[in-house]
Amino acid sequence: MATLGIAIGGPYPLLGPLAKAIEDKGFDSVWVPETTQDSIVQSAVLAAHTGRIRIGTDITLAFPRSPTITAMSALDLCELSNDRFVIGLGSQVHRIITDRFSAEYAQPAKRMAEYVQAMKAVWRMARGEDATFEGDIYRVVRHGIDGKPKPNDRPLPRVFVAAVGPLMTRAAATHADGLLGHPLTSLAYITGSVQPRIDEALAAAGRERSDFELVQSFICSISEDRDRAREEAKQQIAFYGTTPNYQAIFEANGEGHLTGQLREVFKKDPTNVEALRAAVPDDAVDRYAVAGTPDEVKDRLAEYHPHADELMFNVPWYRVKAERMAEGLAAILDTFGG
Repeated sequence: MATLGIAIGGPYPLLGPLAKAIEDKGFDSVWVPETTQDSIVQSAVLAAHTGRIRIGTDITLAFPRSPTITAMSALDLCELSNDRFVIGLGSQVHRIITDRFSAEYAQPAKRMAEYVQAMKAVWRMARGEDATFEGDIYRVVRHGIDGKPKPNDRPLPRVFVAAVGPLMTRAAATHADGLLGHPLTSLAYITGSVQPRIDEALAAAGRERSDFELVQSFICSISEDRDRAREEAKQQIAFYGTTPNYQAIFEANGEGHLTGQLREVFKKDPTNVEALRAAVPDDAVDRYAVAGTPDEVKDRLAEYHPHADELMFNVPWYRVKAERMAEGLAAILDTFGG
């Protein structure tokens, strides 16, 4: 049975206590994004407020950072958390990386593969090993100012990669320790695309499936008001669905046309939430989200357990009020917590 994690965010005074509440409820992990807040700082706050639960980033933006800086941050967070930290890397999309972060995005899968290898070289250096990495994009060939450390048995961090398409999935399964699946997903996409690609890449790299972890996010909307829960899930499906990179997820269910339809609605008026919701068929909610009353969600989630090592709850957030997001998170804790 898959372990359970939750993606959270919010003001720093609330973030630590929220992570502690999730830990106290018996969940296995807590994950933070990087949208308006730094993922590394958020993780440090979580490490200070918890003592058992795994802490991960979903995601840390890779390309705006040096892989050495990211590797150093991961080492520090492992020490702060007593080796409970997982660094989850993501590529984001081209326009965000270039227009917001002034960073390069060319060849994202190749870039990510080299990025992970460069980070692992930094970690091996920290253990006093003779390690370097020289790729076409990244290179790490020099130890720190103090020179080569003495050999030590410091545990190495784990690095996961967020992936949707085949090239990034191959990069993750070839070089990383796990894959972070996008919240817009479906059982058909997981079983028909994600899992076969992971297995193929692991086999080609001579790696065992037991050494690799699939953490699958999903949209989860819970309310005693069933219609409200499903409408909020529709909003989130609609927002994610406007991104062409995710069209393959719809195509796995024979609904690739949804991407174009949602993009047309979004272009006309991105603030028209009602129109976006209306563009998502009622029955599509059951394919691309887990939404409804607590009992309904329990039954639906049971279908996902055999297909991932960990399942990560994501409450709808697109144009959803903060109070309702808090209610949705509380419902997850009450429904699945111990």
